[in-house]
Amino acid sequence: MITWLNRLVDVIENTLVSGLILTATLVAIAQVIARYVFNNSLYWSEEVVLYAFITMSFLTMGMGVRYASHISVEAIYAFVPEKMVRPLQIGAACLGLIFAGVVLWYGSKLVINTSRMGQLSPALRIPVGYIYSVIPFAAGLMITRYLLVLQELVSGRAYTPPAVDIKTS
Repeated sequence: MITWLNRLVDVIENTLVSGLILTATLVAIAQVIARYVFNNSLYWSEEVVLYAFITMSFLTMGMGVRYASHISVEAIYAFVPEKMVRPLQIGAACLGLIFAGVVLWYGSKLVINTSRMGQLSPALRIPVGYIYSVIPFAAGLMITRYLLVLQELVSGRAYTPPAVDIKTS
């Protein structure tokens, strides 16, 4: 089940981030064409691109946990006895889990409060609460990732993030 859950979260994150990158790119290109070819600006384009980038930033928090790319102090493992490495890793994952829980809690409060006020975005005129809902959603994905990491560490296995295959040529 853990492997299935991990793959499901991968698909959700990858699909949403890829869609947002595509959306931001196409809207930015359309804005450039509209402004310089047709001499007419798309008044909503900057807001769409801005919200797409902000949403991507939050969604990639869980990816950072999955690929172990968040800031960490791994040098400390060289200075402690071998038997202390796993408890330190578990402690670090627990701190990350607490952080994600705080983001989930306060992000949810932000969504509820903003929705109650009925605030709308300036150009698109959509409720800002909908836009802010990415914060608790991304925190939930991050919590899921930390729980998966903790399960590996507590069961006695070392967590090894998947290799990233980026071809540069």
